Amino acid sequence: MASGMVNLRLNDLVDFATGKNAAPTAFTLPPLLRLMTVTGSATAAGTELGTSGGYTAGGLTMGSSAFPSSAYSGGQSSSNNANVVTWTNMPAATIVGVEIWDSAATKLRWWYGDLTASKTTNSGDTLSFAANSVTVAIQG
Repeated sequence: MASGMVNLRLNDLVDFATGKNAAPTAFTLPPLLRLMTVTGSATAAGTELGTSGGYTAGGLTMGSSAFPSSAYSGGQSSSNNANVVTWTNMPAATIVGVEIWDSAATKLRWWYGDLTASKTTNSGDTLSFAANSVTVAIQG
């Protein structure tokens, strides 16, 4: 299973921590969840489901409080989504992964990952991600 933080964002954090830049790029809320038909990687975005049915390219907001504070353990921090994210009137598609992008004017990709199991939707279906079903992490 491929998942993690995008290399550009990780590199930005390391450069900040080692004094190579004054501040890392800030995440602009709210996060956007995008559905992928081909999973991305640490260096390249995946293939987003095209605009069709009830899906609009660019993703759906997860809410400004999507990832509340979490505890750190063993050099890593992870957080789960606090809000349900739902698309109605989905097109016929097979979703294999998701990506989380910010809401900046020029949107930045931050995290990517496979679904535990691919999800096939029929035209008109509803697709939901329950609260606590999407996890983001920074690992040491």
